[in-house]
Formats: sequence, structure tokens, C-alpha cells
Amino acid sequence: MPAVIVWWLLLEGLGLLALPLTFPLFGPRTAHGYPFAKIAALLLLTYVAWMLGFVIPLGSALRVAVIGLAVVSGALALAQRERLAEWLGSGGWRELVRHDGLWTVGFLFFVFQRWMAPDIFGAEKYMDFAFLNSLIRADGMPPPDPWMSGDIINYYYFGYLMFANLMRLAPLAVVVSYNLCVATVGGLAFSQTAAVVLAVTQRWGWALLGGSLSTFVGNLDGFLQFLEKGTLRGMDYWRSSRVVAKGDTINEFPFFSTIHGDLHPHFMVLPVSIVLLGILLDEQLFPSQADAQPQNPWRALVPFALVTFVFGAMVAISNWELPMGVLVIALLAGRWQPLFPLFSRARIQLVLRLVAMLIGVYVLFMPFYLNFVPPLVRPDPRELCIGSACFAIAKTSLREFLTVYGLLLFPPVVLVGTRAWELIPSGGGEGRHLAIAAAGLAIVFAAIAGNAVLPLLAVLLIGALAVAYAGSEGTERALYLLIAAAVTALLACEVAYLKDSYGEKLYRMNTVFKLYFQAWTILAIATPWAFGTLLALRWRWAPMRRAIAVAVALLFAASVCYPLGITLDRSGSPYKTLDGNAYLARDHPDDFAALQWLRQNVSEPAVILEATGDPYSYFARFSSNSGLPTVLGWANHEGLWRQHDQTVMERREHVLRIYNASTLAEVQPLLDRYKVRYIIVGDLEREKHRPGLDKFAELEPVFRSGGTVIYRR
Repeated sequence: MPAVIVWWLLLEGLGLLALPLTFPLFGPRTAHGYPFAKIAALLLLTYVAWMLGFVIPLGSALRVAVIGLAVVSGALALAQRERLAEWLGSGGWRELVRHDGLWTVGFLFFVFQRWMAPDIFGAEKYMDFAFLNSLIRADGMPPPDPWMSGDIINYYYFGYLMFANLMRLAPLAVVVSYNLCVATVGGLAFSQTAAVVLAVTQRWGWALLGGSLSTFVGNLDGFLQFLEKGTLRGMDYWRSSRVVAKGDTINEFPFFSTIHGDLHPHFMVLPVSIVLLGILLDEQLFPSQADAQPQNPWRALVPFALVTFVFGAMVAISNWELPMGVLVIALLAGRWQPLFPLFSRARIQLVLRLVAMLIGVYVLFMPFYLNFVPPLVRPDPRELCIGSACFAIAKTSLREFLTVYGLLLFPPVVLVGTRAWELIPSGGGEGRHLAIAAAGLAIVFAAIAGNAVLPLLAVLLIGALAVAYAGSEGTERALYLLIAAAVTALLACEVAYLKDSYGEKLYRMNTVFKLYFQAWTILAIATPWAFGTLLALRWRWAPMRRAIAVAVALLFAASVCYPLGITLDRSGSPYKTLDGNAYLARDHPDDFAALQWLRQNVSEPAVILEATGDPYSYFARFSSNSGLPTVLGWANHEGLWRQHDQTVMERREHVLRIYNASTLAEVQPLLDRYKVRYIIVGDLEREKHRPGLDKFAELEPVFRSGGTVIYRR
């Protein structure tokens, strides 16, 4: 399809444009950063355009950013032309082709998935599309809120701006670009994870396994559904993302998120978070040996400066990246240091650099934070909380937990258990005491918790740290620490949660959602390495290696049931297209015709009035699909973003009054107050506000199709 080719060429161009920037930073094991070049270029363009957007129009800012990147890239290419030519001539071009091949396979796979289910409707797609359309229309920063006319977006919008800029660069309809953006995230996650695994294992087989674990497989609930139904057909794709705590939490995983199609912050940040892991695991940027550390203090700060920018972008895209990001950086950046003494000069220096990094994260993205009010929620006095962080022992079922993480945790558990067990009789240096403590805590926690998840994770965490610091070094230590980071995220869900607005029953819904998603990404890198290490060990019992391989193969096959079932079900859809608005033309032709008129005839940020109503529904259809601001979109979401500001409910009452009033004169002050230019009356408005709609006949009808009319003031 021409649209897919154009989009692919655009991403390829961005990747080649950024190669001269990544080349001197990354080592040869990661192909000098080329697997990360596409998202790196998009991050740089967005950051520069965003900063310029506070003083010049956003479209002009993006053009300046593109020209600036091209100039800098060209200058760096000339300066490094001999090294670049030598690398390419010695086989580097083959690496570029291989990594582009991975990206292309992943991208086309998810294009195929979106082609079978393209609708930009359902769940929170209207929210995502509203932000994207608004940012495409925006003249400057901070961006206008499409669901609260006259106000600015009070949400983490940097990721939306990143993909809105990509849409601006592509000469394609936004209804097609949206689905290509979703496929891009999936494709990049697959190829970048494979690249990181290849860098740490130097085995293409493990690299492909890592990429597959990252995005191509599901959890074991798909296999359970297969056992229940006796067929892969009729798979309940939603159920598999609501396994833990009987649906009172969310346990999305990358394959689900990509086929689900919500272009949401936790999903958009995925390729950026993998870049951060790639940076931290790159031996040229963060050497694992003390004698390989840069002696020049300024040279030593370069990797931290790079991490500061990437991590700052991650937090600006999704604030849930902050706690885990700090943990991963702290563990991996100083992995060359021994565990003891805890307060060595090198460790104090590392802490100071981390503090400087956090300050830099805030300073680099200060324009965002100055215009953002976080939606803080006050804890109940009965809860044990420090600020928004609250503490409570959860009762996660072991069956539910292993349904989600059975495959990804099996190799790490066996590897850590095997290595930690060896430490107890042999001494094991620094790690011996941790290993003994892990064995003791297993008994204690099992008695206290009432289920096996908490002790399992606690023991695995301590065991991973023990093995990391008991003889392991270099990349091996880094991977054990990576396992420890993922386990920490999962363990945190059992003992703590961040307070939000979803009520007592769903108290840890978002905590499990975000931390499980992050742990999945980390384990997709660590698990292939752990599996390969297990197969390379010398076992006293000869069949052990084969037993482990068979177990992993069976778990992998069971995890493939979910994507196979979903793909089979969706392949029968008669409505295959990449046009995300095709459902509108099919199911709501009059609204679709009115929307097309607005897109073609209203270029200024004119305020429209449409019915407001329930979230996750057809309400806010015109503002979401056009980017034109409406008086109020989904009140539920605006209330959550704005700490339940009374003006949200006030606007809701005003919209109801405008539509329900008997005469136009009664509501003229409200229409003036919100600067309403166009009033929409369609089937949704007639269903909800029938008695008061006749008054709009006094206005000029600029468009009419069936039961949908647009009036202009």
C-alpha cells in the first residue's frame, strides 16, 4: 500500500539522518546505535520543535528542527567520514540491513494487525486521537485542550507531540497515520529489543527470541482459553489483560496494547524506554569494568548527559517511568562497583551524578512542568501512606501471577535459584549472606503473606542481587541486576501502590498496570540471556538441559496461543482497511459527512459545541476526530486530570443548559462566554436534548446531511 511505503521511507530517512549522531556514542555491539536512530531522531526533532514552539508557530518550529538536524548530521558525517566508511566497508552495511529487516518485519506485522481492526473508536482512542489532532492543529505551546476549550492540556502530552510531529512530516491522512503510529511503536519495540539482546548475547537466535517476547507473544491466559474452548477461535482478547485480582487490576502487555490500539503514554514510551536500556547496557557508554571507566571527568559525564535527556523524555511522555527509571539507572550505571563498602567514594560520586541527572531531567523539560498541575489524590486517613505512596500487603493469586509471567520468569527463576544455591556451601564472597537471607525469608514471608507470590518475588530479588555481586561481573552482572529491577517492580505491586482516583476496590489498578508493563519490557531482554546461560551450564544431571529447553518451548508455545487466536478471529473481518474513520462512514454516515466538512472548511481553532456524556463512548466524536476544541468532551477524564476542578462540572451543566433551553436568548451569554462558533445537532444530540433543539433554527445552517446539522454563529 502506498501509505505504508511512504511511512516506512519516512522512518528510514529519520534513522539514517540520526546515524552520524549515534555512531560516536554507541559501541559496535549495538551497531553504533543504529537500531535506536529512528526514535532518537524523532525525540530530538520533537524536543527542539517543542522548545521553539513557545516562541514561534509549531509548524515553523518543526521545519527549523528538521533543517537543524540535517545540518548537524551532515557536519558529523563529514567529520567522521573515514570511520563511517571503514565500519560500513567492513560489514557495517550488513548490520544496517539486518536491523532494518527486523524493524520492517515488526512494523509490517503490526500494520497487518491494525489493517484487520483499524477503528479509532472504543476504550480511550477518542482521547488519544483528540490530543493528536489538537497538536497537529496547534500553532504553539503549551497546547490547547480539545475537550476544554480555552484551556491548555493538563496531561502528559510529549508523546502525543512526538507522534503528531511524525504525522506532520508524512503527507498522509491522519486517520491512516494514527494506525501507522501504533504499528511503528510495535515494530520499534520488536527490533530494538532484539538489538539489545543481540548486543549482550551476540546470538541472533536469542535476539529474535527477545524481540518476540517483547511484542509477539501473549500471556498464558490465551492457552487457558484454548483449553476451555477446545479451539483458538473466539478468543476473549480483553480478558487476558485483566487476569490479576479478578479484573480489579490491569495487566497489559505489548502485544495486547498494540492490537488494542490506544496510542497512550504507557505505550508510546515503550521504544524510548528500550533505548534507555540499550544505553545502560552498552559497554562503550557504561563499561562494566573499573579499569575501563573514563579517566577524564568530563568524558565520564557524557553517558549521564545522554541518559538525562532520554530519561527526561520518558518521564515527560509517561510520569510512571520515573520510579523504575531511577532504579534501573542506579543499578546499571554503577554495576562495576562491588557491593561493599556501601559508602565508597565511587558510590557517593554515582549518587551525586544521579541527583544531578534528576535535576537535569526537570530543567530540560521545565516548560512542561511549569504548565502542568499533577492530579494528586489525598489518601484516606485509614491508609498507611507517605505522600501519594501507600503501603498494603496484596493477596495476589499465584495462579493469576504465573498466568501473566510464567514464561518470562521461568528461565530467570531457574538460573538465579541454581546460582544462588551454589553460593551457600561454597562461600560466594559478598553474595553468600544474601543467599542465606533469601532462603530464610522464603519461610518467613510465606507464613506472613498467606500466598506464594510475595515470598517468591522477595527470594528471587535477594537471590538475583546475591548472584550479581558474588563473582559475576561485566555484562553478566548487569543482566542479573536487570532481573533484580524487574522483580522489584513486580514485588512493589504486592506491598505498595500509588494513590489515584479509582476508588477502594481498584486501589492498585494503575500501579499493577504500569509496573507490570515495565517489568515485561525488562524481562524480554533478560529472559533470553538467562535461557541461553542455563543451556550453557554444565549440569550434574545430564537431562536437565533438555528438560529446561522443553519447558521453555512449551511455555512459549502456550504464550503464542493468544496472538494466534486474536489473528484468526480478526482475519474474518469484512472491513479491512487502515482508515481509522471507515467505521464512521459505515455506521454514522451523516456525522462522517459533517466531520469531513469541518476538516475541509474550518482551519482556525474555532470552538464547536457538541453533546457531552459518558467516557469510553461515542460522545466527543467531533472534537476527537477533528482536533477542534469543544466546550467539554469527556467530563470524567477532565475531572481526573484537573483534580476534580469544579469548572469541569460547571461546563457540563452549561452544555446541558445550552442544548435544553427553550430560546436562544437564554443561552446567548454562555455561547459568548465559551466563544462557540459552530453548534452541532446530530442523532446523539437529538437523543439526549430533543426538546430544546428547535431554537437553533434561528442560526445559519452551514451544513446538513440527514439528521446532522452544523449551525454557525
